[in-house]
Amino acid sequence: MIANFFNKTKPVTIFSLVVLLFIFYLSSSLMVNTEEFSIYNFLKMILFFGWHILFLMIVNFIVKKNKLTQDNSYALLLIVLMLGTFREAFLSTNIVFSNLILLLSYRRIYSLKSEINTSAKLFDAGLWIGVSSLIYSWSIFFIVLVYVSIIIYKKINLKNSLIPLVGLITPLFLFFTYVFCFDNVVVFYDKFKYDLSLVFTSYNALHLLLPITFIVTILLWSVFSVTPKLVLVGNKLKLSWQVIINHLLIALTIIVLSPIKNGSEFYFLLFPLGVIFANFLQISSSKTFKNMVLYLFLLVSISSYFL
Repeated sequence: MIANFFNKTKPVTIFSLVVLLFIFYLSSSLMVNTEEFSIYNFLKMILFFGWHILFLMIVNFIVKKNKLTQDNSYALLLIVLMLGTFREAFLSTNIVFSNLILLLSYRRIYSLKSEINTSAKLFDAGLWIGVSSLIYSWSIFFIVLVYVSIIIYKKINLKNSLIPLVGLITPLFLFFTYVFCFDNVVVFYDKFKYDLSLVFTSYNALHLLLPITFIVTILLWSVFSVTPKLVLVGNKLKLSWQVIINHLLIALTIIVLSPIKNGSEFYFLLFPLGVIFANFLQISSSKTFKNMVLYLFLLVSISSYFL
């Protein structure tokens, strides 16, 4: 059964996830991509697929290093299934690269619970968020997650409050200097013009409405099931869980406010949702229930290609 197969992280499970990701990626490319076939476009597709694999590898490193889940591949499996569900996310270059760079920031943020190199971690977190915002400007709001993490991990002081800002401003200042030298500062200002959009009519399309409804339902179930257990037990994940919930809220805010409403914006939710859903499955002792949830995710992912 699918739950047993992904219950442990093994080379065969990772290989299976890559194959599943490739099937989704190929299906999405055929349905969404309108470019004519050429060797150049084919090589570009292969290279872009490699970035998605790199995304999974970094996610796996962050999750294992910071023990955000138990030793299983549920988080990676659920991320692949959700990525396959929102097929537009596969081909949104700016959002993919922005999220890939954001992972480097998450890596530093979730490791703040240790007492080692706090200043360097805060600077790096701000720096990578700054770089990511140059690719997709809405990424800049993840600087809030850095400060939330400082509070949660009890590392708040004047020095730690200033360091993330220095990191954030560094790539922005360098980019501004570059465009200023070429007398093209309008590029910088245009990049950080935030056009808000609260129009959600695109979500009425069945291929988005069905998975969004399903994911929101499982999300609410997961949060209200897992949170009390972590708070009462008081295990090591409790503080990181608070960071994950705030991570989720920031990503949701970006999705709600940003003008892009085609499904690709859900890429920002992949990391926190993957961790939350994996913990939800872990607290259940019923293999039947785990299999049911995972098969439902698979069914929703596949059905979105026929709606």
